[in-house]
Amino acid sequence: MGANTAETAVPDTIQELTDRLTASYADLLTAATVRDVVQDCYQPLSKARIPNYVPILVEHNSRTRLRQLTRRSDPTALLREHSDGARGNSITRAYRRAQVALTRSP
Repeated sequence: MGANTAETAVPDTIQELTDRLTASYADLLTAATVRDVVQDCYQPLSKARIPNYVPILVEHNSRTRLRQLTRRSDPTALLREHSDGARGNSITRAYRRAQVALTRSP
């Protein structure tokens, strides 16, 4: 029963995290961008056998990616340019391109 409770609590915690990050980045990024980044970070961990640390890992990875996106002059341009209409694919591809661009920037 304890595992089921923890598994049920994780999506609620992820939603709370999304709400907090959306409020934190309201002036810099759209709510949809924040939501997509959080979901992209959560997806690989969604089936974790031990979900205790999933929200902490998702928050850390999400904040890192959001910081990287906000360092660009127009963070949504990358998402608009390379969007193929599928939420998960476009944000992952955009994130990878942002990583490459950030490592090449002075």
